[in-house]
Amino acid sequence: MRSLTLVGPAAFVVALAACSPAPAPPGNGEAQQPAPVESVLPPSPTPSPAPIVLGTVTEAAAARLQGELRCAFLSDAGRLVLVGAGNVDRASRATVVVMRDTTPVLLTAREAGGFDALTRGSSFDGEKLIVAITRGAERTTGHEGSSHTATLSIEAPGSAPQAIDGVWECGP
Repeated sequence: MRSLTLVGPAAFVVALAACSPAPAPPGNGEAQQPAPVESVLPPSPTPSPAPIVLGTVTEAAAARLQGELRCAFLSDAGRLVLVGAGNVDRASRATVVVMRDTTPVLLTAREAGGFDALTRGSSFDGEKLIVAITRGAERTTGHEGSSHTATLSIEAPGSAPQAIDGVWECGP
């Protein structure tokens, strides 16, 4: 009987070993990194900010300005892009109007100086828009006002800055 009792547990161990998973193959000591997967799609470009679209200033929009004397910025393409007005009062601030698409936008000079500051070119802001006139070389005119080559720069949050070359004319 005794031999039967030993065979029973031995048979059980052999049967248990047969059901176990196969032992893992011995490693070479280095963990293998998975191969990188290359995309077949081209990388998507980062979207550029939208440009600011300025329309032609209308007569009705220009009539909204208060001031004794006026200035105007005409693009090299001949479009009236900005109209400004100021008083002969150095403590006052000039105002300008531009058309953002088809909507008139009134802006105020960042510094006081009235019409004199307006004629020299200035910076204006309001309604999340910044416009600056940088005056260049003087041009001859057939009137008592002034005329200069100029660049109009415009910035707005979330939009690409823009520069427009043209002429800055001021006078009564």
